[in-house]
Amino acid sequence: MEKSKDELILHIDRLEAILDSLPFDVWMKDVAGKYLFVNNSVVEDTGFAKEDIIGKNDYDLYEKTAADAYSASDKEILEGTPRGVYVSQLPTGSFEEYKKPVYDQSGKIMGSAGYSKDITQNENMRTELAQSEERFRTIFEEAPLGIGIFDSITGRAMQVNARYAEIIGRTREEVLALDWKKYSHPDEIEENLHRVNLLTENKITGFSMVKRYIRPDEQEVWVSITVTPFHVNEGGNPCHLCMIEDITSRKKAEDEVLYLSYYDQLTGLYNRRFYEEELKRINTSRNLPITLVLADVNGLKLTNDAFGHSLGDNLLTKIAEVFKKECRTEDIVARIGGDEFVFLLPKTNSAEAEKIIERINYSISEKQKENIICSVSFGWATKHYLKEDIRKIFMRAEDYMYRNKLAESSSMRNETIKMITKTLNEKNRREQLHCERVSNLCELIGNALRLSPHSVRELKMAGLLHDIGKIGIDESLLNKRGTLTEAEWNDMKRHPEIGYHILRSVNEFAPIAKYVLHHHERIDGKGYPRQLKGSEIPMQSKIICIADAYDAMTNHRTYRDDLSLAEVIAEFKSNADSQFDKDILKVFIDQILKQRIWRRIDRAGGR
Repeated sequence: MEKSKDELILHIDRLEAILDSLPFDVWMKDVAGKYLFVNNSVVEDTGFAKEDIIGKNDYDLYEKTAADAYSASDKEILEGTPRGVYVSQLPTGSFEEYKKPVYDQSGKIMGSAGYSKDITQNENMRTELAQSEERFRTIFEEAPLGIGIFDSITGRAMQVNARYAEIIGRTREEVLALDWKKYSHPDEIEENLHRVNLLTENKITGFSMVKRYIRPDEQEVWVSITVTPFHVNEGGNPCHLCMIEDITSRKKAEDEVLYLSYYDQLTGLYNRRFYEEELKRINTSRNLPITLVLADVNGLKLTNDAFGHSLGDNLLTKIAEVFKKECRTEDIVARIGGDEFVFLLPKTNSAEAEKIIERINYSISEKQKENIICSVSFGWATKHYLKEDIRKIFMRAEDYMYRNKLAESSSMRNETIKMITKTLNEKNRREQLHCERVSNLCELIGNALRLSPHSVRELKMAGLLHDIGKIGIDESLLNKRGTLTEAEWNDMKRHPEIGYHILRSVNEFAPIAKYVLHHHERIDGKGYPRQLKGSEIPMQSKIICIADAYDAMTNHRTYRDDLSLAEVIAEFKSNADSQFDKDILKVFIDQILKQRIWRRIDRAGGR
């Protein structure tokens, strides 16, 4: 049924009232750029009356710079761009325009419509105005905001645009049939209703708030909502105009920024910033006694060097899980450094703090059963009186922690070395036997060179651990049959440096770390990793190099046959003073190989 003339006029008046209430410019132009319609905001911006604007173009109303900018974007729209968003930097400020073509019934472009706003002022938006039902409907429907007119008494929508329905997640018909409270989040209905009542009673002129709607699939959508009074006709229920913007993505981003500003990304614990702010809040008389606990993870760098940073991160994550589980809900647990944590325990004395630490240590010991090397050193101190400086309490806890760390970390690193060696041997049985043979050979060469007993013991240990860095090499590469590709070989050549970093972190093995680092250097400087030459290479590294090469030549490889003793000696001599130290090599050949000392040991079970 066609609308009556009165209904049509009322509808046009309603749309025109909406557009005139908008705080930004709304307009429609013909193909020549002349204005067919403008809202009150355009009148205010230009200083011209509406009747003086209609039929004029931008060059009649604005300075040339602005008119050029508006005309250029109009041209794009009239050439077929379905919709455009344009930002113009003008002497008077920055302006953002939304434009789209307007078509006649035959589909031909008859002009353009859009709106613009001054984004330098970030003014509140107003509702759009239309000059005729078709023109105003186009602008109303294409607005980037959800717009609705609501009966303030019944709570039902009288009219909404497509964007409003889209944000709510319902059809337009569903929105029109529902009270807005039916799809609002229950936690925010009371506040929203209170403000609407104040608006209806003329106690406020409008309001803005952030709230949530609930879509049919239970998904929450955050919106920024602006509500103003809206008068439709005399004698009817009071109404209000509601404009909503979907800010769900922005809200999530803000929540994420807030999370990152207070939480450690890796462990999910609080970070230093949050701890420092909470310390100020908790440092009051009502929270006394306050105990600060400092915790430091032992051997994290060693774990990273040996097993990679992913395993080190996993270690930190598991330790953080223990901390969260064993501490109380009112306690603050924060990661304040790479391997450093702090517990802030309000209303807790030292004895109570010690019980918490005992629970944590027990849980950590249980993790050891999962073949996870965990060790944490703790120190704590308690503030009993308000006048005590909390910073000094922190320093006392830190000193106590470092004293404990000195006693505990060395043992932990030794255990880590054992775990590394065990893991490497389990990865590759052939590597284990190779290292044992190289160690025995190093002992023989050291004795033949008349090194001191202490030096021989160091040399033997270095020979045993010379390939410990292979823990950082992919297992498939260690077990590969045949020759390595260039990329694989480059990866394999990292193992001396990995081994060096592992060994130097443990006092017991630190003296032999540099021998392991340089055991693949060559006399001619063509070795790796540092390309050292001659006397720059430690003697012990030269010995390991010879022992390592001998074992490689005389034990089975899939890509070649074992070499005979004569072939081994010939190979060594051909590389004397290029790969091998000639003086050490002479002692090895004359006093060990030619005397068949190593062969006798080999036959007796050295292999």
